[in-house]
Amino acid sequence: MAMTDDSPTITQGDIGEYLRSLTASPRFGPQIVARRDFPHQNGSYADFPADFPEELIAGMQTMGLDCLYSHQRQALDLIREGKNVIVATPTASGKSMIYNLAVFEKLLANQASQALYLFPLKALAQDQLRVLRSFSSHLGVMRERDQSPAAIYDGDTSPYQRTKIRKKTPPILISNPDMLHLSFLPYHENWSHFFKNLETIVLDEVHTYRGVFGSHMSWVIRRLLRIANHYGANPVVIMLSATIGNPDQFGETLLSRPVELVSRSGAPSARKQMILFDPWDSAAHTVSQMVEAAVKRDLRTIVYTQSRKMTELITLWTRPRLGENSHKLSSYRAGFLP
Repeated sequence: MAMTDDSPTITQGDIGEYLRSLTASPRFGPQIVARRDFPHQNGSYADFPADFPEELIAGMQTMGLDCLYSHQRQALDLIREGKNVIVATPTASGKSMIYNLAVFEKLLANQASQALYLFPLKALAQDQLRVLRSFSSHLGVMRERDQSPAAIYDGDTSPYQRTKIRKKTPPILISNPDMLHLSFLPYHENWSHFFKNLETIVLDEVHTYRGVFGSHMSWVIRRLLRIANHYGANPVVIMLSATIGNPDQFGETLLSRPVELVSRSGAPSARKQMILFDPWDSAAHTVSQMVEAAVKRDLRTIVYTQSRKMTELITLWTRPRLGENSHKLSSYRAGFLP
């Protein structure tokens, strides 16, 4: 359970007070088996490449970004050299900016350039579509084109939209491994224009591709690259994960090709405290009590579970005890309708 402690003042919504209460509690205190304090880290920055497109730099500056983090620059340099990359830096370290900058640089240089973004969850795809539309709105050339910079092609895409996307594919196509396996690769002749110009493949959250599912995904990627080669393309693969212990070995196994690792983050980070529990009761019951205490202190809290059922159960158990704060708790899970 990671918590950020930014203020020493004991007030409503003070994480420090919450942690002190948790540690001093005669019930929860003895269940703490480890505690670690990670100090604040300053950022490490780098300039844009000397030959980077002026329009991209100007677009970044309109968003208030005058430079890159050091790991973003390192990854961009490798991608521009045509190397496959796996970026394994913490959450909120600007990983998505790496592949978006790389892809838009290619789009500005070649209007026919195509990119494929694969996400394991539909919610991630929707988030990225919003980011791409916002980012492209800052680029004059992209605004002048009579086409959206990206589109989602997944199980929620209507037959009409699928046909429209296939006939006039936007520069960036966002999908998931299942749709790639079922709708793209078996009918690659219908997507020949896309595969012919495919220059970049983005695999986000690659740590989800482990075990049996990962072995399937490895073969799907091999087939994808083979079909791209068949149409004369040799795309660069960009992989990303914030939670993986052996990223370089994992990336090379998944891709069956050499991979360059970028793992030293240049992004600044706030002080963090991590507490490890060995609960007396079930983990879910303990979490429910901890969430109750956090929400009543107006602390922004998130709980990750391994199943839809547990997501709903923790919500069901916790909400009745929150009283007037019950509206502040909600569940979010895979399986919701669009």
